[in-house]
Amino acid sequence: MDMSESEEISQDQEISSDEEMMRPDITDASSVNGDGYSTDSDYSEIDDTENTESSVEGLEEMKSTTEEELGFDHEINPQDDNMIQNNGYVPFNSDNCQPPQLSPRSEVESVSSTNMPLEINDRASDLLMAVSVGSDANKKKINEMAVSAMDELVRKCLAGEPLWQHRQDCDLEILNEGEYIREFRPFDASLGELMRIIEMEDPQNLANLYESNASTNGTQHKPMFQRDAEKNFLQTEASRHIGFVRMDATSLVECLMDVKQWSSVFSNIVSRTTVLGVLSRGVAGNYNETLQVMKAEFHMPTPLVNIRESQFARYCKQIGPGTWGVVDVSLDSLFPYPLVIFRRRPSGCLIVEMPDGYSKVIWVEHVEVDNKFVHRMFWPIVLPGFAFSAMRWVASIVRHCEPVGNIISTSLDSATIPRNGKTSVLRLARRMMRSFYHDNSASTDNFWVRIHLCDGEDFRLMTKTIYALNGSPSSTLVFTTSLWVPPPPKRVFDFLRHGDSRNKLDLLARGYAVQEIMHIIKGESPENRVSIMQVNSAPNQIEILYLQESYSHPTGSYVVYAPIDILTMGMMLGGGNSDLVNILPSGFVIHPDGPLRNGEETRGSLLTLAFHIMDGSSTEDYLPAADSVNTIQKILTETATLIKTALLSDNL
Repeated sequence: MDMSESEEISQDQEISSDEEMMRPDITDASSVNGDGYSTDSDYSEIDDTENTESSVEGLEEMKSTTEEELGFDHEINPQDDNMIQNNGYVPFNSDNCQPPQLSPRSEVESVSSTNMPLEINDRASDLLMAVSVGSDANKKKINEMAVSAMDELVRKCLAGEPLWQHRQDCDLEILNEGEYIREFRPFDASLGELMRIIEMEDPQNLANLYESNASTNGTQHKPMFQRDAEKNFLQTEASRHIGFVRMDATSLVECLMDVKQWSSVFSNIVSRTTVLGVLSRGVAGNYNETLQVMKAEFHMPTPLVNIRESQFARYCKQIGPGTWGVVDVSLDSLFPYPLVIFRRRPSGCLIVEMPDGYSKVIWVEHVEVDNKFVHRMFWPIVLPGFAFSAMRWVASIVRHCEPVGNIISTSLDSATIPRNGKTSVLRLARRMMRSFYHDNSASTDNFWVRIHLCDGEDFRLMTKTIYALNGSPSSTLVFTTSLWVPPPPKRVFDFLRHGDSRNKLDLLARGYAVQEIMHIIKGESPENRVSIMQVNSAPNQIEILYLQESYSHPTGSYVVYAPIDILTMGMMLGGGNSDLVNILPSGFVIHPDGPLRNGEETRGSLLTLAFHIMDGSSTEDYLPAADSVNTIQKILTETATLIKTALLSDNL
């Protein structure tokens, strides 16, 4: 591999200079959605140009009127057996196993959804926060909290045992909650009983968390984390992970402090970001002493796990020569909320400059969260803290900075493909992945409808609108379901990513010949790659091309693809503008069915199937027609059956 070329292409993958975002003013709250594009404050339904006080006074009247018109009650947290809070789900029961007819979405919303008033309240909350953080009194309090949080983060990053318990089986360190209370909390006698319970239950012991413990009389009782999830308690998740990143410390700090770059690098975790205010712009022309107030949504690539939303201060400080710290801390103690379901304790990273342009990153993720609304299928990895662990954050930044190899082709003359052709393909793949992450999350941007099937299973459905270059809209459908499969994640991933397997699982390629005609390896592992798959119905008859990216990591693996016509792919390989290409990503996400144990893979896998297709019968105001729902059901059930049959086959 030509390392100079790899470095150049790696830099091409980063945010280009023409996308550079000016650092926001305290009066200019800016937001970034899952695609990494910023939207000014006029995105809000509340006119920011009006007097702030009059906007706030009119909020309650507007909210009350909207609720009365749509038939909503006035409970802060309505409990509806069919409604999953915070995910934007809307229940839709199919009577007598018949799919729903074409019907206005407003009729469905009026059943139980509080999506509209919550959205208004959410945006008003952002406006109020942006105004509140600007006062001198609040600036001082936030600054003091940020400085204290940085001190705690540095101590947690550098401490050893007994504060951290190292688990070699998953290369993860877990916080000793009792020791943390002793060291970081004002101690008094009333904490003694709490610490005793923590030490007896050991809620951060990943080896035992996701299994029920047997008592001496043979009965089962639920682990402490499961009882917490059911009883509306905030459960502590705290982990530490160390990684080496192929980027210098200064550039890495910029990635974390620039909201556009941060949302792009961590697009598999961050759905939406908003900068509510910049309290300090730093000194000496860099980010040292920069303090900003932000709001963000954190997600998993499935609507079955609700988002984690937080308003927090982010503070950057140069600890010493070549050493930086970036810390987040929630502000709910200064700006109380009616109901806190997620809180960021001092979390972030310590960045140490290393030789040859590398950086050592020590990441600490320490949160308190209410997991009550997480789907039970994902409890084994979410409740122990594995799904949102520090390992996942480090893996994201490492992957972003990995070198990119040369084009390797079995049927194309790679020497004829220009360098900008390779760059165009990689940029299109990057946009495909970011779109897939966002479209299949529980972000508040996504309005999911829950469709029940005859056999007790269900799937989630969402309508979207895309626009052609001439501005004409087209309706699309995103639908997804998750299931457990017996094979471990590595076996599932290898099967799904190979071209030889495509005609065994893809209904469009069933019975056709599929081969990988080109690939670009990203990083050191050859299985992490961008590929072009060709589907042939006859030796000289190409039916379709797929752009595919596959990526594997212990916290989750992805196989994402999108159909591309031959002319468009030729344009990309010739160096065409990838932003002109509409792309509808589908794919698979493979999670372990529990944290790693003793260095071995888990017993099975949690497989999420997600598809994005065109549909002319639906709009964002209407549910899809009956034939569309039938098609969706067929795609999901038949694909799941084909995958399970192939995975359990001895011939695999």
